[in-house]
Amino acid sequence: MISQKKYVFLRQNFIFYLTGILVVLGIKLYYSRADCDSLLWILAPTTRWVELLSGIPFVYIPGTGYVNHSLRLLIAPTCSGVRFMITAIATLVFSFVHRAAAPQGNDAAGSFGRLRRGLGWIGASIVFSWLYTVLVNGLRIIAAIYFPIYLERAGLMKGMLTPDRLHTMIGITVYFAALLSLYRLAGALVERQAHAEKERLSPLLVHKFIPPLFWYFVMTLGLPLLGGSYLKGAAKFTEYTVLIVGCCTLILLPYGLLTLLHGRNKKYRS
Repeated sequence: MISQKKYVFLRQNFIFYLTGILVVLGIKLYYSRADCDSLLWILAPTTRWVELLSGIPFVYIPGTGYVNHSLRLLIAPTCSGVRFMITAIATLVFSFVHRAAAPQGNDAAGSFGRLRRGLGWIGASIVFSWLYTVLVNGLRIIAAIYFPIYLERAGLMKGMLTPDRLHTMIGITVYFAALLSLYRLAGALVERQAHAEKERLSPLLVHKFIPPLFWYFVMTLGLPLLGGSYLKGAAKFTEYTVLIVGCCTLILLPYGLLTLLHGRNKKYRS
């Protein structure tokens, strides 16, 4: 019976998952071959957002990126946030498309209606992920500009805390926290009713952070590992892995505690 349910589930959602895979791989392939001029669709709005937040002007140099010469700042293709956008798309599509495509209310469960809702969710996920990436990446760049200055003035930029490591830690923290928030937001949009089994501790915590954690690890560690990044620089990749695991753990500890307290308060009120 369980295998039959899985078969039906996969048959109903296969087209959505296949579309999601093609979208993710397509964007990743495009990004791997794109130059600066090909990424203006995300670099330009991100830079304008950074300018609005910081008041720092940038000038576009073809083939290089957006530059502020006086402060020696550069927003290059590596700062575009496309990898986070891909992660956000994967999280939204593979975690929620089957729910978004399901019949709602008195809506008929016809195949055309299901197809329309599922593909509509995928399209909306792509557009929203782009907008969300611009918003989050702008905040990340602002943090990467000003946070090192504050730490330098406090005398904390020394020892193991190098500028490169701090830059990486800021990116991990901002992106992963944003991905958790995105997952919660999307879950609130597609959930139509609470399930009793989610009121228990373990399923509640798993439901709240395992999917975004899984996709973040897949995109930041899994795919680079399969692509041979470890072979190109084992020590650097190992350090990167340690920073990811450490930063994600530090974020999940208060996140899990807050989720636990919220679940208990909700159970108590009910």
